[in-house]
Amino acid sequence: MRRFYNGGMRKNGGFAQFDLPEAVLQALGMLTRAGFEAWLVGGCVRDHCLGRVPGDYDIATSARPREAQAAFSGHRTLETGLAHGTVTLLIAGRQIEVTTFRKDGAYSDHRRPDSVRFVDDLTEDLARRDFTCNAIAYHPARGLRDPFGGQADCGQGLLRAVGEPHKRFEEDALRILRGLRFACQLGFAIEENTLSAMMDRGGLLSAVSAERIAEELNRALVSTRAAEALRRYPQVLFLALPELAPMLRMPCRQHDAWEHSLRTLNATPPDLAIRWAALYHSSGKPYAAQADPDGATRSRGHQAISTRLAEQAMDRLKQARALREQAVALVRHHDERIGPDNLRICLSRLGPDLALKLLQLQRADLAAHSPLGARRAARLEELYEEGKRIVAAGEALQARDLKADGRDLMALGYRQDARLGRTLERLLDLVLRGELLNDREALLDKARQMLDK
Repeated sequence: MRRFYNGGMRKNGGFAQFDLPEAVLQALGMLTRAGFEAWLVGGCVRDHCLGRVPGDYDIATSARPREAQAAFSGHRTLETGLAHGTVTLLIAGRQIEVTTFRKDGAYSDHRRPDSVRFVDDLTEDLARRDFTCNAIAYHPARGLRDPFGGQADCGQGLLRAVGEPHKRFEEDALRILRGLRFACQLGFAIEENTLSAMMDRGGLLSAVSAERIAEELNRALVSTRAAEALRRYPQVLFLALPELAPMLRMPCRQHDAWEHSLRTLNATPPDLAIRWAALYHSSGKPYAAQADPDGATRSRGHQAISTRLAEQAMDRLKQARALREQAVALVRHHDERIGPDNLRICLSRLGPDLALKLLQLQRADLAAHSPLGARRAARLEELYEEGKRIVAAGEALQARDLKADGRDLMALGYRQDARLGRTLERLLDLVLRGELLNDREALLDKARQMLDK
């Protein structure tokens, strides 16, 4: 379990004090001087407790939205969510969300409250939040307000729902995947009753938009502890990606297919397309599995099935087109051989960005197989570095990069027709294979020979 860490904190008057940006202190001060309570809440407090640098800061206040705007007189505010009590303060280059203490009404759509009621009590506001680590409040002069034991759970590395877990996930089913994402980001274990409620209410994810599910999964997959969390809680991920479940306990070399996928994922850089490809590159194996006469189980042709499953998942989640195309292409090509002899051809055919990502995926895939695979993976790392050098040097990868172009060939006697294009492509192929220098005279001499034939 994680031990509580007071990074970014100093003692003052008997309690630990956070080191806060000046803009945040100004915002709290303006609300306090106007006669309102104002507390930092949510992820910024959790991150300070864990010694992490917060990405942003949120304030909860007893001030109603118009009162908060008046307290910030002289500074620009955005009316980002007046109906739910939120205004955004723009100050010193920061955007700080400021929300009135509130109590949520019923969640008839299992996603958002039908109504909210403004209240004057901070504890009521904290009680509506998802997990105890996000239900801690802080004020620089008053310390922590922690009615649900979030600080202790942070210290133990434990993700626990606030109050009754089933109710939390009935209110907002997306919290199920938020919980998985926090486990991936923070390395927290999910408390037993919280995990049980996640699974019991998993069917409610059908009420959540595909885009919001994709956003949580994307953030989870690029996290530093993604493989660790998905190894501990595969059943939570399978609520959103059920087609991956058959990989669990499906034989695959030294591990099952799921463990192999996680080891591959763990060996990749935090690039979203590569992470999705790592997750899906072996997904077709259970669907292609057949027992051979020697008793071994093999999955011939799984690449096409894996590609289809990845494509279906990307479409279902309405992922961005660029991400979808890259992730699916990486799965499609993940078993193709790349070596010193065809590296430039691969860079040309797939494009430098995709080809370099494919090398990173293949290196991770090999490293996940076995100690022997790890040694072979080192050679792919050398290819990756060579590929980067080729791209950085601006070497010819497309016909437009050749030192002789269509006008030069027409001067030799070529007509402006299909043969001209074929000749340029043939010259490029020879350059890519190392059989011809990308030199103007060498290219024109070869083009003359081809014209004579």
